[in-house]
Amino acid sequence: MKSIQITNQLVKIPSKIHVSLENSNLIFTGPLGKISLDLKKHDTLGECFFAIEPNAPTGQLLNISTTQPKGKILLNSLTSLISQYFTGLSQGFLVTLECIGIGYKVQLVKNILQLKVGFSHGVDFIVPTDVQVFLPKANTICLFGIDKKRLYQIAAQLQSLKVPDSYKGKGLKLAHTKLSLKEGKKK
Repeated sequence: MKSIQITNQLVKIPSKIHVSLENSNLIFTGPLGKISLDLKKHDTLGECFFAIEPNAPTGQLLNISTTQPKGKILLNSLTSLISQYFTGLSQGFLVTLECIGIGYKVQLVKNILQLKVGFSHGVDFIVPTDVQVFLPKANTICLFGIDKKRLYQIAAQLQSLKVPDSYKGKGLKLAHTKLSLKEGKKK
């Protein structure tokens, strides 16, 4: 007879953040907003069990456990995602895009980014409501939000409007990335 091995992971919930479990959703509420994590989407086979321990000696704890041998991988990914949500709800995330090119400009009118990035016409990009946009310079776009994955999706959508050129580097690029440019023709 085989014995069942239970794998547990305990995640300490910060004091500023409130966690509730409703149906198959973990709902995180913090000072910067609210995020919902659909457990059925991440745990399709129902291998994980979730429990909130409110009166733990070190504060609130979120207990995630599984009985499956391969469930430990899922536990690790869920705990890293949850800790990322904690960071987003308490501090937020900032993603910076740079417009590189002569005459490239960005303007913000209400919730619409108007980009002049080398086309014969301007390009308009509607900013979602869950993301805040700041323009410290005429060629720099700063995106702020509580969900890191969502921020990088929006940054990728913006970057797809004008992908950096492989020879001169003109276009929209993430500020922390380095472009490797190709060598041009030699005479």
